Amino acid sequence: MKNILVSTDFSGPATNAVHYAAELARVTHATLTLFSVYKLSIHASNSLASTDLIEHLVAEQQEKLTALKVDLEATYSIDVQWELRRNETIENLKDYCGSHPVDLVVMGIQSNLTEYKLFGNTTTEAVQLMQFPLLVVPNDIQFTGIHKVIYASDISYLKEHCEMTYLKNLLDAFDASLDILHVQTDGREDHETFERVINEIFGDREHQFRYVSNPRVDDGIAQGLEENPSDLLVMIPHKRGFIESIFKGSRTNQMTVRTRIPLLVIPMI
Repeated sequence: MKNILVSTDFSGPATNAVHYAAELARVTHATLTLFSVYKLSIHASNSLASTDLIEHLVAEQQEKLTALKVDLEATYSIDVQWELRRNETIENLKDYCGSHPVDLVVMGIQSNLTEYKLFGNTTTEAVQLMQFPLLVVPNDIQFTGIHKVIYASDISYLKEHCEMTYLKNLLDAFDASLDILHVQTDGREDHETFERVINEIFGDREHQFRYVSNPRVDDGIAQGLEENPSDLLVMIPHKRGFIESIFKGSRTNQMTVRTRIPLLVIPMI
């Protein structure tokens, strides 16, 4: 992992994500890019905004990014750069990641003491794109290392796709242990075949199988995380709408505090 990008609008969740990403960069010796966009007000957008107004807004954002860069470099002893774009975050992210080497995108989400919305609007949109590895960090979670990773797997997907280089590299970078979580929705899954495929994928790498029986995948994942506390939840969507189908509705958009850990979504490329 050489290049980490973190999206920031200088809000609380974004600031927490920045420091989480900085810790990741420190541990992995990666370069950190602060990515931000500036937007004109609706009034200004609907009128001919003066050049002075735009220049003032840009200068203000540049000053914030430069100050944050200096602070992060001093605090974490990492190389930091920044990128400032105009208007929509997601479209600019797509463009930037398509033309620059980015190994991981980090974004923050809002949470509170009792529950949190899994995805905010911008982060939801980023997840749906699935064009880059995306780490979603709740705003009250600080980086304490990645010692244990839990991968929520799917049997039918694993039969067809057996390359998980990104996940393997992540485990190596942090010397992390791996739990394979599978939610059994009907009780008819073939454990023997599933474990054989997993063992072929990960070879001699140590891993543990965790099975949860639940008619709802989202509740099963929550149950699995409660029974097996981890530092990171990993999901690899294998079809369009997969993440949306898992995290949809009141129970999953506002999952309880017990499941509040960073979520890494790795696109199937």
